[in-house]
Amino acid sequence: MTLNIRTYNQLASLIDYDLKISRIKDLAELFLSGMRDWPTYNQTEILDYVKELKDYFGNPLTIEAIRTKRINNLEFDCWHHESGNSISDMLEISKLGNDAVDSDVVLNKIISYYETEFANTDFVADLKYRTTEEGGRKLPAFSKYRSQVKFEFDEMQTSGVQTFIDQDKVLPGESIRAKIRLSEVDYFAGKLEDDMHFEFREGPRIIGNGKIRLILNEKLKKPLDKIV
Repeated sequence: MTLNIRTYNQLASLIDYDLKISRIKDLAELFLSGMRDWPTYNQTEILDYVKELKDYFGNPLTIEAIRTKRINNLEFDCWHHESGNSISDMLEISKLGNDAVDSDVVLNKIISYYETEFANTDFVADLKYRTTEEGGRKLPAFSKYRSQVKFEFDEMQTSGVQTFIDQDKVLPGESIRAKIRLSEVDYFAGKLEDDMHFEFREGPRIIGNGKIRLILNEKLKKPLDKIV
């Protein structure tokens, strides 16, 4: 599955689940801060926001262009400049890191990073492993662990690979957040929704429970008109 990040909410959700401390995350958070402050009502599309930024501050979009733009109407222009300050800070941090100062290059790096980081992920989930005494595993599970996944609404079990987020292993009784990839996507197409619970198993033995936090594979999402 190829992930295609187009909107504010998509990027914001992925940043929330990125637990690493990195410059690219700092740049991404500044970009979202700028987008959040932009005064266009209900602006959600990333490319639309970038176009409006360039229409206002000039193309190419540079630190100098943003910081030297005059405020002509305080009430109307102040939020444009608040947004622009976040973008100029983004470019400044990129420059200090001896990286790109071209706004398009910086944005492409941000998008490419998160598309790669969450590629081949069907959904992000919170997992709670049972203790050994509760019937869970006796040994730790390591990232890329493959279990069987069973949802409450169906008897079907499917293989699900767990890629742990910012952690290599989990012990019996511990909780973890993970990226999940299902083997039977077509079977569950249009049947999943955020906050849905599931079990993960080794054969018939339940070794833990999970809760979907964010569905990335659009094919799996239950249509809105079917969500009760």
